[in-house]
Amino acid sequence: MVIRFSPGALALAALLCAISAATAQQLPAVSAVNGKFEFDAGALSLPSPAFMGRAAGTLTVPLGDRFGLQLDASIASSPGFTSSAALHGFTRDPQSYLVGGTLGIIRTPGATVVALGPEAELYFDRWTLEAWAGLSYARPAAGPARIAPLVMANLGYYLDDNTRLTVGLSEFDDYGTLQLGGEHLLQEFDLPLSVTGETRIGQDGAWRVTFGLRGYLAPENKPLIRRHREDDPADRSAALYTAAGGDTMGAPARPGGARSADAPGADPASGSGDAAETGDSHDTDTDETPSSPENGGDGTTAPGGGPGAGSDGTTAPGGTPGDGDGSGPSGPQSGGT
Repeated sequence: MVIRFSPGALALAALLCAISAATAQQLPAVSAVNGKFEFDAGALSLPSPAFMGRAAGTLTVPLGDRFGLQLDASIASSPGFTSSAALHGFTRDPQSYLVGGTLGIIRTPGATVVALGPEAELYFDRWTLEAWAGLSYARPAAGPARIAPLVMANLGYYLDDNTRLTVGLSEFDDYGTLQLGGEHLLQEFDLPLSVTGETRIGQDGAWRVTFGLRGYLAPENKPLIRRHREDDPADRSAALYTAAGGDTMGAPARPGGARSADAPGADPASGSGDAAETGDSHDTDTDETPSSPENGGDGTTAPGGGPGAGSDGTTAPGGTPGDGDGSGPSGPQSGGT
């Protein structure tokens, strides 16, 4: 008996074998439980020139072979105490892509903002494209709540396996930024440690420059490009802090303490503002008694005093005309002799 296979059946069998082999060779979405920590410091220009410091960390865990979960958190000292956090859920093929969703939150002196949307990463040899898009919902310290689009995109290139340069754009809570950054993994330490640097320029001209150290906690020692693609995705809590500005951070303060968005007079009920500081020059004028002919306040001669009433019922003669200051003698006050 001769068994014959059609060309279609052979092609299908070959495709299934290729898919099975590719699946068997695909690395897990997260190689193992891992984390990182970082500290950076620098300077910013708005709302006023100041020194800033930031501490951050991430924890990434595998959910089977195909999925992963990551928690990000960070705190910063300026402008004012600022904290942020993010939670990712994703699937990933470390050789080609990551697809998932992220929920993030940032709390600043100016507002609390929640951001939600899908995220993706694409890997092309030494190029990496990272994106997060969706919506943000802000509850400002003063004023109505607002909803705005969220867009963050980074393009990274690895000069070698341990050095990466990045350029990024963001639109967050109606504020746009341009970011330039870099990271280099040092080889001289037992603990994987890298140096980082970043410059951010906002749509209003505000700038922020930082330098820092980042440490990786993972069971396997591997180059930077593999850590980024096999272990932890991009830190979205740090991305929120980098992208925040304008109304999110709060309006710049005026020299007198009022915010630039406020009127110069501030709160009239509290007595603050320009009018309260200078006072109303007309208040004292309105309290004074106007000049009258009787007191001679206008410099003219005042008429003499009117007739006085005598104690016996008779009328006393009036006084003589007085001087311009109204000091002339008046008529007798008693009609008795």
